[in-house]
Amino acid sequence: MSSPLPSVGTRLCLHKHLATIRYVGEVDGTKGTWLGVEWDDPFRGKHDGIKDGKRYFSCLVPNAGSFIRPVPAIDYGRSFLQALTEKYIEAFHGAEKPEVIVLGSSNGAIQVEAVDLDKIRHKFAKVEQLREISLDKENVSSADPEGLIRTKCPNVKGVDLSYSLIPSWDVIALIARELPLLERLALNNDRLQAFSSASLNINAFQRLTELELNATLMTWQEMLDVVTSMPTLKQVEMGYNRLTKLLPARYPDPFNSGIEVVNLDGNQLSDWTDVCRALAPFTRLNRLILSTNPLSTVPSRDGSSNLEVQPLPQVKHLAFLSAGISTWASVDALNSWLPGLESLSLSGTPLVEDEQTGRTWRQFVIARVPSLRVLDSTPISPHQRTDAELFYLSSVAREPFESETARRLSHPRWETLCKLYGAPTTALATRPKKDTLNSRLIRAHCQLTNFPDIKATLSKPDTQTPTDLRILPTTPLRVLRLKLLKTFKSPRGASAEISVRMADGSLAPLGDPDGSEDGKEISWWLEDGAEIDVRVHTP
Repeated sequence: MSSPLPSVGTRLCLHKHLATIRYVGEVDGTKGTWLGVEWDDPFRGKHDGIKDGKRYFSCLVPNAGSFIRPVPAIDYGRSFLQALTEKYIEAFHGAEKPEVIVLGSSNGAIQVEAVDLDKIRHKFAKVEQLREISLDKENVSSADPEGLIRTKCPNVKGVDLSYSLIPSWDVIALIARELPLLERLALNNDRLQAFSSASLNINAFQRLTELELNATLMTWQEMLDVVTSMPTLKQVEMGYNRLTKLLPARYPDPFNSGIEVVNLDGNQLSDWTDVCRALAPFTRLNRLILSTNPLSTVPSRDGSSNLEVQPLPQVKHLAFLSAGISTWASVDALNSWLPGLESLSLSGTPLVEDEQTGRTWRQFVIARVPSLRVLDSTPISPHQRTDAELFYLSSVAREPFESETARRLSHPRWETLCKLYGAPTTALATRPKKDTLNSRLIRAHCQLTNFPDIKATLSKPDTQTPTDLRILPTTPLRVLRLKLLKTFKSPRGASAEISVRMADGSLAPLGDPDGSEDGKEISWWLEDGAEIDVRVHTP
């Protein structure tokens, strides 16, 4: 007696490759029944459901489909508890004789006898004590009769059902309602049909706080519909779902506005205002991940078309890792879109990787975004902020502009920083220098400060005479210290404390006192024509 044919929507596994059945029936020009499937891995596909000009089914991903026969090798999956038992509970061997086991790292070359393995099996067989269950890639396809999962796994708080054969949210709800303590649920790479009835998800996700839906090919609208049944949800991941836009979308009423973290990593989003509009209802959102998206521009909110789009003042953390951000204007615009921004990640963006901007990008970002406390996971100390803002000021001062108005438009924080530190004396620079080695050298006027503690130890009386140095911008601070000690003929074992004199006459120290910044290039702090005060400390 042949097995009944599967229905459309059924998930299957064939030779370790997962797929969803999109068609069951005959194909013109052939005999027998075929299964039209869409492979989770689109590279296994041969077409888009069209054979000889006739469409039999459609795919979510173009050209991810093919026809296969309903052969016995196809695995249609197992229940939650069956998979749990197979993974976590081995059959007892019996105590009559020792067991022979093969060491996994020996590639079958080493076999040893093991005693009392049943005791170890018994310890790990207590699934009722498990808090986390990982059944990813275990071909789970269905729930179990009501009450069985709850009895077997009463204490589970986290479940991973990624890469499963579960066909729908109905089945997910049947499993979740059996886990009353469930807080974390991973469904990555699953292909789930929508709820067939709203009653199925009632009380199924009451304590859920984290939901992973990466690579599920779910739309933004489908996600919104799902999270409505999750009143305590705090974090949702929607990465790698081929999303190009989030709107238009219909927001459920009432909407779960308690979500604090949204992960959109690895999609195809390119419109910043579309993202902001879509996230406006998330009133508690504080962390937004947009890494690995082609989004290249954050537009200014000053434009008439953007004034109607509300900013996201509650967002404190933004990730743009390996995104398309390529202009300083986009960094400046973050101040108006995300006025509460405290943490930013930009590594891998064109702005950071560019040969011209890559050397100074960190200082420039710190100076341009005054609210930042952490940049690329590295805290920003008050001293580092001061250094960055001073360096930024000096760099802007060297840029040629037709007018001060043009300078302010290009650098929105210029005026504020000038009021804070004083305008650099080189602010009227106009013509760029020729690109020669000599033109790239920084000229520094160095003065040894006459402190009492070093007067008696100077080897020559004329060492206090000011001197001019020409230094490469890439010179590490530690090398500059040594060069100054040699220039002023300081005694063996002496150390140099260096400060740069600002336009208002005040002194700003170079580097942290503990020497942690001595490896940084002097272009962090110095510009051409800088005045340096040096204080020598003797042993």
